Amino acid sequence: MIEREPLGKDNVADLILLNYKGADFVGHKYGPDSNELRVTLGEMDRQLVRLLSALEAKVGNNYLLAVNAHHGMPSEPSSPDRRHFAPSIVDLLHEKFDPEAKHLITSFEPKNGQIFVDEDRLSHLGLALRDLAHFLESQPFLFAVFTNDDVRRAADAAKPVTPTRGHTKYK
Repeated sequence: MIEREPLGKDNVADLILLNYKGADFVGHKYGPDSNELRVTLGEMDRQLVRLLSALEAKVGNNYLLAVNAHHGMPSEPSSPDRRHFAPSIVDLLHEKFDPEAKHLITSFEPKNGQIFVDEDRLSHLGLALRDLAHFLESQPFLFAVFTNDDVRRAADAAKPVTPTRGHTKYK
């Protein structure tokens, strides 16, 4: 990218965004206190120095580099009471609510924490989404669970209403 893009071609500072994800992948697999993560962070530091040297050689100091990383991960990745992966949450819901057919949960997207429920199956079992939410919230490894209705109510509450004397009011 440094060689291909027209960095430093004018007097306007270049903005470069770097999503530096190596520690994310390794840390989630091995944990924040692992030797694997220490090695990865050392290599990431070396690569960042290399990147900065290449930028300075091409552009000088007329650039802004914004580095984005990750928010962290829990320690002890293999500890069953600390880490819960998407399949185990789906299994937990099926064991509790649909142990024979296991068709209640159609998919789970761990990247954004969304669980997709077959609402026809939910109705057939005599359940509501709130039943699943309450069950999940009772698990020690989950802080909060929101249904579509919860999200919709929160969004409606945050919508601005008619401005009064130059001020916008919110519900």
